[in-house]
Amino acid sequence: MTQPLAGIKIVDFSEHGFVPSCAAALADFGADVVKIERLEGDPMRSVIRNGLSPDADGCDYLFEMANRNKRGIALDVTTPAGRAVFERLVKWADVYITNQLPRVRRKLHTEPADLFALNDKLVFAKGHGQGQRGEDSEAGGFDSVSFWSRGGMGHILTEPDAPRLVGQRPALGDVPSGMFLAGGICAALVHTLRTGKGCVVDTSLLNGAMWTLGPDMAYSSITGHDMPRMNLARGTSSPLVGVHRTKDSRWLMLSMLDEERYWAPMCRALGVPELIDEYPTDAERRPHWPELTPRFAELIAGVTRAELEPRLRDEGCIFSFFASPPEVLADRAVVDNGYAIADPAHPRLRLAAAPVQFDDELPAVRRAAPRPGEHTVEVLDALGYRGDEIDGLFADGVVAGPRE
Repeated sequence: MTQPLAGIKIVDFSEHGFVPSCAAALADFGADVVKIERLEGDPMRSVIRNGLSPDADGCDYLFEMANRNKRGIALDVTTPAGRAVFERLVKWADVYITNQLPRVRRKLHTEPADLFALNDKLVFAKGHGQGQRGEDSEAGGFDSVSFWSRGGMGHILTEPDAPRLVGQRPALGDVPSGMFLAGGICAALVHTLRTGKGCVVDTSLLNGAMWTLGPDMAYSSITGHDMPRMNLARGTSSPLVGVHRTKDSRWLMLSMLDEERYWAPMCRALGVPELIDEYPTDAERRPHWPELTPRFAELIAGVTRAELEPRLRDEGCIFSFFASPPEVLADRAVVDNGYAIADPAHPRLRLAAAPVQFDDELPAVRRAAPRPGEHTVEVLDALGYRGDEIDGLFADGVVAGPRE
């Protein structure tokens, strides 16, 4: 299996979902990722237990999602011996990833300058809420605050007259922003390979939201206002583009931007072939959009999904019915392309694959997310610690984890 980051060594000293998901993507790409957890564990482990996300048969799917394919070490870096282990890891690594705020980095002496003094070829990657400059650079941030709220996402996805905000989903900003950070790290690795010099990579949830809402931000920068909401039912655009509802209340998205190409197929699919000759050109159709759009809506409302879908498919139309997560998981495109990968520790658990594949090979989870300190002994041994030294670190409470 092609693993383009095989041989790249990464220290992941981050918590919760955003930045750890970045390290998980890099691990999917073949990197050797060692996750450092405090002795009491990553707080992400308690999110489901504390009722912040729903339980699913006792499976910590959130932690698995953000920490698959990693090795884990439980380490107290505030002790001299723990600091020594940490420094060996930094010297071993090609990439260091963290979500520590500046005040924490100053306290722990884990600022870029501190780590470049140990390894001047290190890629130092950090992700946080609001950015690395300005008065809020020291403030904490989660996806609910920095991405969903402050970044405009919740506002844009809520209809103007709605009585309440549209609900946020777990880690909605964390996971895509983690992938943004992963892309920056890959670029920085190329820079280091070319120059032999380390590099600092930085991204924030706020920046991730702005990138995601790029068209809205561009429009507002010119006008000073929100971009108007599109009301496709008014007939102000092609009847081949828009949202409709079938007889059995299934929502359908049509997106055939090339009306010239798809006019005849769509008319045949809806059982109105006479419209092909009645409106053969764009010039003849466009003035009638306001009447054609509701006519198409009425036709779609008169049939079920089971009746309409094969017709649309046979005619090569570009469409999709709005799918629930169970339907997405069962989608043949998802199954055939390996977009939902099995977790080896949980037979029913499927995790979204990092959205990149190499050499047309299917991705896989090579190892489940580590248990607390699961690989502590293995990692210490790889760093050159002798057996008696490892025993001493456990006895002094510097590290934790299973001894076998």
